Amino acid sequence: MGLDIYFHHVARKFEGEQTNYDDFRKFNDEVDKDAQETLRKKVDKLLQPLRKAWKDVQEYPDNVWSRADYNSEYFAFVEKLRPVIAKNYKWKLHPFTGKILELPELEELLNKEVADWYEQYDAYFRKVNFLFKYFEDRNKMVDQYYAFVEKEDVEDIIDKCKQILKDNMLAHELLPTQSGFFFGGTDYDEWYFYDVKNCLKQMKKYLKLFKNEGTGYVIFSW
Repeated sequence: MGLDIYFHHVARKFEGEQTNYDDFRKFNDEVDKDAQETLRKKVDKLLQPLRKAWKDVQEYPDNVWSRADYNSEYFAFVEKLRPVIAKNYKWKLHPFTGKILELPELEELLNKEVADWYEQYDAYFRKVNFLFKYFEDRNKMVDQYYAFVEKEDVEDIIDKCKQILKDNMLAHELLPTQSGFFFGGTDYDEWYFYDVKNCLKQMKKYLKLFKNEGTGYVIFSW
């Protein structure tokens, strides 16, 4: 267990009240549905060659070449699927560690996979408690589990990280640590400065997402 921090930036615009937890939960559910629909379209596109091969198997059940073509397309599908659903990849789909599934069984399994899908994060930190304190100190927290993120917040965090890495003595002033249940260490040691360096790297990438319209938010869990 520990403090996990997930930064997101999504195309959907938040239209509720930013201080209302229920409005955020509704928004997050809609974001997950968007992610599921996007995944479903990707999987359907990847399945087209396999569906065609399966149709030939059904039409010519005793034809060894039809079955061989299906197996070949199955291998190709699984390999293309891996980077698409790497987060929840079902290893039993892999042709070298599990059986080749018939198309109906495969599609049933994939439907369950899509139904369990959720929006993937754009930046992730573990036990970097100074980020929790950053949003808490600015009264941006809603409940204790999430906060909306503006472009200015990201730019400010980047600037503070740069200053700290240039002068370590500024750490306590600019990005102070915070103790908490499974929040990790609070010392300004080599692990703290490693986290600052990692934070700078990830926030630079995250900042680029704000070129597009949408919503930025961070979820805290522990």
